[in-house]
Amino acid sequence: MDTTFWLLFLRLGVVALLYLFLIQLAFVLRHSLAAGDRSTRQAGEAARLVVVESGAPSLVRGQAFVVQAMTSIGRAPANVVKIDDPFVSGEHALLSVRDGEFWLQDLGSTNGTFVNRRQIGQPTRLTPGDVVQVGQAKLKLVR
Repeated sequence: MDTTFWLLFLRLGVVALLYLFLIQLAFVLRHSLAAGDRSTRQAGEAARLVVVESGAPSLVRGQAFVVQAMTSIGRAPANVVKIDDPFVSGEHALLSVRDGEFWLQDLGSTNGTFVNRRQIGQPTRLTPGDVVQVGQAKLKLVR
């Protein structure tokens, strides 16, 4: 047999293997993204931050905010939870959902962020029932 035939055969084999690899990669990525989206949705959609104590004219006791994958809290208008309180920084805190768990992080605010009356200095895991205090506002994490 001619070497040209074998070279063509090897080239086609390499191309076929490359396509199989790309198809497998796409399948794994799709599956992984769907699983991550499901865990975030299960944790986030079922959870809300409910205002326990207002402390700001923009909040009403009992008002609820749906927890998203990244829920920003602060005085700036771009925040998911906007709190008009002089004791709240523009970008005060961030509540995130990771692997089905809730994590709260202070973003270097002037007056601090508190969980169950304790000031936090690093990302802190939250569970339903925990009360987050930002400025004079208190928000309870509920499912």
